[in-house]
Amino acid sequence: MVRSFRWYKRYLKHLLAFSMRPFTLKSLYEFLRYIGGGGSVGEDKRLRELWRAALDLGFIREDGSVTERGLRFVSAYERGDGGSIHELFMEALEPYRVVYGLISRGVTQPSELVALSGFNAVVVDVVLRLTREVERLGMPMRGELWGMFEKVLFDKYRELARRRWSKYVTILDLLEEVKRELRFPRRVVEEMFREFVARRKGDIVLTGSPAGEVAGFEIGGRRYVYIMLKT
Repeated sequence: MVRSFRWYKRYLKHLLAFSMRPFTLKSLYEFLRYIGGGGSVGEDKRLRELWRAALDLGFIREDGSVTERGLRFVSAYERGDGGSIHELFMEALEPYRVVYGLISRGVTQPSELVALSGFNAVVVDVVLRLTREVERLGMPMRGELWGMFEKVLFDKYRELARRRWSKYVTILDLLEEVKRELRFPRRVVEEMFREFVARRKGDIVLTGSPAGEVAGFEIGGRRYVYIMLKT
């Protein structure tokens, strides 16, 4: 469907006017535990802000009950599961989804993120802080997310190997492809890759660069440049 110029102008105005209530993962978690335990908001300004943020995310209902999505967030926070929280925010929080999409394509300067996302500087700053918090939590190396990571890693390895006519592909190129496909924070992808190497030693060959002219990736105190997977 073709959109009119007027429609795009109205949509841009909506983005520029978007107001995102600031919160941290910890404050949101503590609020959900509090409200889920029967606590009331009253006239407390900060609690009312968290109420609105949780409502916007779909973590609570208008009557104050915690939704299934909110319970998933609480459980993920308690497990230190940054990957699941990242997925929840990608589903439920438009500014996070838009800004993170730009970051995954290499846009990192706040001024560029403001210009390209259409959101104001306050919203972009809140999202950047949330992405850093999610990265610090890390990713649990188990379950469906781990299986998804392994599948994408092998798929992207085969694509790069075919494209370059070589069984050896550069680790950094491989991780960039995986990060772009999964839309996980870079730090999470790197942590999962190190865990993958530890688990699958018999299926992996790692090598350095003879002349050291290619940037490498550190694993166990050594820097490696290329990887070959036994697929």
